[in-house]
Amino acid sequence: MCLREWYRAVLTVFAVAAVLSGCGGGGAARAPSGGSSDVLTAAEMEPMAGRDLLTVIQRLRPRWAQARQVTTSEGVHFVSIVVNGLRQEGSLELLRGYTAADVLEVKFLNSRDATTTYGLQMMSGAIVVTLKH
Repeated sequence: MCLREWYRAVLTVFAVAAVLSGCGGGGAARAPSGGSSDVLTAAEMEPMAGRDLLTVIQRLRPRWAQARQVTTSEGVHFVSIVVNGLRQEGSLELLRGYTAADVLEVKFLNSRDATTTYGLQMMSGAIVVTLKH
C-alpha cells in the first residue's frame, strides 16, 4: 500500500468515526424508557397508575422535581405548574392531587420555552399537565 492510499484509508476511518459519533443524540439526557426526556406519556405512567403524579415524576423524571428558582427584582420564581392550559398557584405538591391514571401527558418546559408560551412568570420553567378528561 502506498502512502497516498494509507492517508486515504486513515481519513476515511476518521470521517466514519466523526459521522457515527454525531448520531448519538447530542448528549441530551434520555428518558429511562427511551422516550423523550421532556415528555411523560400515559403509556409510560401506566404501571404506576394508582400513584400520585408527583411521585411518578420523582421516579420517572427526577430532574423535573429538582428545586429550581430564579430571583429577579420582582421576587423568587419557582418551577410553575400548568394543568389543562391554566397556571396553578402553589408548589409541586399540587401534583399530589392527580393520579397517573388521570393524566394523558406531562411535559417539562425549560425557562425559555415556558416564558415564550406562558409569560415571564414562568422564568424557572414549567411542568405542563394534560388530563384525560
